[in-house]
Amino acid sequence: MRYRPLGRTGITVSELGFGSHLKKANIEDRAERRRQIQAGIDAGVTLFDIYEHSYQQFEPMSEALSEVRNRVVLSLVTVWRQADEVMDEVEYALRVFKRDTIDLYRLVFGGNWEDSEQRLQALARAREQGKIRAIGAVVHYPEHLREGLERYPGIVEYVMVPASFCAPLLLREDRDLAPLVRRCHVGVIAMKPMAAADHDGGYIFKLSPPSAALAEPWAEGLRLGTLAVKYVLQSGVVSSVLPAMNSVQEVRENALASGAGPLTEAEERFLQLYRDEAERVFPDLLGADNYWVGPWRG
Repeated sequence: MRYRPLGRTGITVSELGFGSHLKKANIEDRAERRRQIQAGIDAGVTLFDIYEHSYQQFEPMSEALSEVRNRVVLSLVTVWRQADEVMDEVEYALRVFKRDTIDLYRLVFGGNWEDSEQRLQALARAREQGKIRAIGAVVHYPEHLREGLERYPGIVEYVMVPASFCAPLLLREDRDLAPLVRRCHVGVIAMKPMAAADHDGGYIFKLSPPSAALAEPWAEGLRLGTLAVKYVLQSGVVSSVLPAMNSVQEVRENALASGAGPLTEAEERFLQLYRDEAERVFPDLLGADNYWVGPWRG
């Protein structure tokens, strides 16, 4: 596992982060979820994220990280509660995770800037009190990233942004987003590298390029999940890639992307087969309201 600095936060993160959009089975089976988390620890993952807000993941994650709780980077989000309850969320997280500080705490930039302002002020107070280390934002649309960084350049230290080989807008040096995040000195955690997911898993795994074209790369041991992560890691603006983790095999395959070097010609061709198929089927498969791929296609 390789590690990269997260913008100006002063925090170093593993190139692969442990995402937490869970299938129901993993919420119900704590022992299996613990095996997945342990596989991440064994692979050198240090960034562990929790998104789910009914708090069903907090205690299981805390238990699974108990032996390394002060050696990992913990990433949380405030979104469902009222803005004036943000501090209560932070205090709750500190108690459950038995820590003096939460490393990364983010809010959602969704276009409601009054709500964002209130949440940012609460997170800024928590940071001043030493209860969190860095403030970030998660965005679903490019325009929210642009406007949020313009509004709050001195407060937001990192962002969580969709990026995949099917939706590479963030990664393109000839577009405005990569230069923007550099100018603002914010760290980037790339989410949705599998083009988002439903209850069955990442949408890229629903693609079916011609089997004859895939025969040779599969024989060479190329695997789509590993290469999807590796593709995003080619970007110099990305600190960590954060796919959902729903099996030990997924964790291990995703971890292989870190430190794997540049994409080879064979790997580029392999991804292009899936990219072409995505162009063909994603409009119907994802629908017009999908915001993980459409606005980020670049």
